[in-house]
Amino acid sequence: MSLERGNAPGDPSAGDSRAAPPASPDRAATGTARAAGAPLAIRSVEPIALEIPLGRTVANPILAFSSHVALLVRVLDADGVEGWGEVWCNFPRFGLAHRARIVAEVLAPLVTGRTYATPEDAYAAMTAATRLLRVQSGEPGPVSSAIAGIDIALHDIAGKRAGLPLWRMLGGASGAVAVYASIGRADDARTAVERGLERGLRAFKLRSAGTIDAHLAAVRPIRAITGDDVELMLDVNGSWPEDDALAHLARLDALGLAWLEEPVPADTPAGTWSRLAAATVTPLAGGENLVGPAAFDEALALGALAVLQPDLTKWGGLSAGLPLARRIVASGRRYCPHAFSGAIGLVASAHLLAASGSADGMVELGVGSHPARDAVLDGNWQRPRIELGVAPGLGIEVDQRRLDTFRRAV
Repeated sequence: MSLERGNAPGDPSAGDSRAAPPASPDRAATGTARAAGAPLAIRSVEPIALEIPLGRTVANPILAFSSHVALLVRVLDADGVEGWGEVWCNFPRFGLAHRARIVAEVLAPLVTGRTYATPEDAYAAMTAATRLLRVQSGEPGPVSSAIAGIDIALHDIAGKRAGLPLWRMLGGASGAVAVYASIGRADDARTAVERGLERGLRAFKLRSAGTIDAHLAAVRPIRAITGDDVELMLDVNGSWPEDDALAHLARLDALGLAWLEEPVPADTPAGTWSRLAAATVTPLAGGENLVGPAAFDEALALGALAVLQPDLTKWGGLSAGLPLARRIVASGRRYCPHAFSGAIGLVASAHLLAASGSADGMVELGVGSHPARDAVLDGNWQRPRIELGVAPGLGIEVDQRRLDTFRRAV
């Protein structure tokens, strides 16, 4: 799939050596077309765990890490139609194996051999069936993210069976979405921004940690490169103590940031978030660490966040992610889905943004090297806009042979 031009998988006009071969006639013409509109009969669910060494250790406010990880989910229906999803598992890195086993040992037995009218029905069934497990284990997050990964794969299948790209199947009017470059801590920010500007990117998110002076020192030289007509954002991963944030937050206002992301942890009391919003003219952003509709409804009602960033691979998938996205847009907040993940999570987030009705949203685009993601997408995806095209489902054909180098046994 070309995120620049939206070519259908296997389209020779893409000029991309990674394009998948055309689907077999019985699968593309007979299986998919025959199954359009029919219930989803699930044949198999397979987690695919990927890990790629970074070559060095990188520290952030959460922990130190030395690898990229991604957990993909491959689902087949009774006709052999293939769907792909992704499960959030960034931290801790050993969560990759844990969540893969949740997919394989908890959720796959629940849905394999069963038939659902829609992906939303399957999502509701998985959520209801795991309610006690989420409570008893104290792990609502890992279970919810595993459900989200399967949900994305089922939507991919549904789109393929209907012959429609997901953005259109979900009610979107256009398959084009804006992106912003998200620069990881393992990347040199100056170099990444300069290369991004050369490619035409007009929005960049930096990451920094430490004192307010450290944040200012990280942003000021980048602002000098970009000028004032480029959107610049800062993510501090909830690293500020509440008192420091309240005392010093206004010092960032002169930087003209499009948003400041999670100045304090997501579970900080609502009153503190309200005081932070009142203490600055810089819009506050958050949402990637909220799980469940109640948490987002409370955030919307509070009004402290001007930018909402739910991650569909962490909670909700497309079944719960779409109604949430539309509530965010209807509230007048900016909807910019968090998508610091692999290829499937990125593309699913782009489809969701395209279907949300947002006029000013952007999808997060990690611009650092991520071999497992880049083995799925072609080399032209780092562009100012994603053109999702009209290929059915997610529009991705995954060549599993390209992922074999990164597979990890779980």
